[in-house]
Amino acid sequence: MIITAWSAMSPHGTDTGDVAAGMVSRRPLADGPRPVPDFDPRSFLGRQGTRTMNRATALAVANAARLRAADDEPSRVGVVLGTTNGSAQSILDLNRDSLTAAKPYHIPPSTILNAAMNGVAGQCAIWHGLKGPNATLAAGRPTILLALGYCRRLLMTGRADAILAGAAEELSEARSWSRDPGTGQVPLAEGCAMLRLVPAAAGGLAEVTAVTSTAVTDGDIGAAVTRAAHRALSRTPGEPLWAALGSGMTGDAEFRALTAVCRPLTPLPPMTESLGQTHSATGSFQMAALLSHAAADPGSGGRLALLTAVEPAGVVAAAVVRITGGSGDA
Repeated sequence: MIITAWSAMSPHGTDTGDVAAGMVSRRPLADGPRPVPDFDPRSFLGRQGTRTMNRATALAVANAARLRAADDEPSRVGVVLGTTNGSAQSILDLNRDSLTAAKPYHIPPSTILNAAMNGVAGQCAIWHGLKGPNATLAAGRPTILLALGYCRRLLMTGRADAILAGAAEELSEARSWSRDPGTGQVPLAEGCAMLRLVPAAAGGLAEVTAVTSTAVTDGDIGAAVTRAAHRALSRTPGEPLWAALGSGMTGDAEFRALTAVCRPLTPLPPMTESLGQTHSATGSFQMAALLSHAAADPGSGGRLALLTAVEPAGVVAAAVVRITGGSGDA
């Protein structure tokens, strides 16, 4: 399975090139909450249909627009997006409206749509007329790594010719109340990163060679990361690593395990350090960061990169990609 292009909006900006430059240079960001600057859905998507969109949906729809190819057959393009629990703000808005409206069922339809966990993926498909497989995976930070395996099966079995995969997280009042024991006081950040995946392509940016997952047992995150990483790397024995990148955990358990597995290579700084806490979008931004570093390093071509992601609830995922070349930002 080949990654042919990617698109992202983050606290570094709405332009994919600015996002790439920010992640490579590790440009400092504000200490507090980190929104996507200057993102107005109407400016990117127009006024029609955007008034009732929540921010996560708008971010995803805008990024998906950049990844559409002119010769795409809409019925053969799928959408696979990750989430933590959907839009926390929309869920709370739905609960509030059901209690404060004149009658419990006097709720705007758009509120119900936005509160659905698969609302973002559904809106992406509707907005762009994509009729291929449409799915939402809820696995927190490892979502996109787990989704890669799912997307590969869809592509290899002929269910789709291309898939737009990624995740979006909005910065809302409701999400600001969240407390993640895995990242302590890391600032909350919003954003969306998406990949365009195809079964085979001439060139492309990277080839996904392995995806594995495991569970944390006895609270030992380091051991789980080690197991998942070794399983993923066993699919390409003997090939040297060019880079490794983790999702970021308080106490550095993930980073220490990744360092031991990849020695003498030093992993890139975790995403929580370079971007902030993006929850389900973390894995997508990890992939975007790797591709950004690869585009800036002529020596990355043909070499392997390892990604790991940890969800405090107990899931660890690892993926190995082979860098093939190009920048590919949409």
